Amino acid sequence: MRNLEKIEVELKDNFVTVWLNQPLRRNALNPDVIEELIKTFRWIGKQNELMVIIIRGRGKSFCSGADINWMIDSGLQKYPDCYRDSKILAACFKIIYESDKVVINMVHGNVFGGALGFLGAADFTFAVKNTKFCLPELRLGLIPSVIMPYLLSKAKPADIKYHMFSGGVFTSEVAKKIELIDDVYDSVPEMEFKVNELIQKICSTSPSVLSEAKHLFRILNKSFINSGNIKKTVKIITRLKMTDDARERMGKFKSLK
Repeated sequence: MRNLEKIEVELKDNFVTVWLNQPLRRNALNPDVIEELIKTFRWIGKQNELMVIIIRGRGKSFCSGADINWMIDSGLQKYPDCYRDSKILAACFKIIYESDKVVINMVHGNVFGGALGFLGAADFTFAVKNTKFCLPELRLGLIPSVIMPYLLSKAKPADIKYHMFSGGVFTSEVAKKIELIDDVYDSVPEMEFKVNELIQKICSTSPSVLSEAKHLFRILNKSFINSGNIKKTVKIITRLKMTDDARERMGKFKSLK
């Protein structure tokens, strides 16, 4: 992979690690980052020898969610341009979800807002013990609509509703309990060791059968993740970003940071 500035790609044997590489911005999602992620996943999809994709974040946090400046600016645009911004984020999680490779998140630090979309779109998520999770969108006059189908495919609606409505920070242990993540480790080295064990097991399977298995899971999971639902979520977040309420709330949040 060439011409990447916001992410970093590391190849090793049968797997690839995709690093969110904007540590000073806490790996916040903006159009440049999202476009590079989409480009990278398209390229990986064509590499038949690769069976596993790891997503990680450089610096102190895995991902702090959507860049608040981008969200504010997007809401100030005309509807077609604002819609286009919403659609690109939806496309990012869709291409991750539809990958024929096994996708694994290894998270640490903060996993806030839109970053939880990675949890829903991937096959597995592992976290270190002190990782913090949060769905703060309602306090910003928004709804985490684009990531909602993916979250509901992982966790119970009642659990997502509680954490979405309360907007509070919750721990790795809670995230595991509600089945948003798969396991919790005391340290990054321990997490890396366990994930490497899993990778070896996955890579001992048949690549073609692995692809068929993922396709079957997607077919059986269409009640939540389908083109109609994705389109609805994009329309909702676009409309909300353009409201005075959201602009005022996001502006206040920005001034507190």
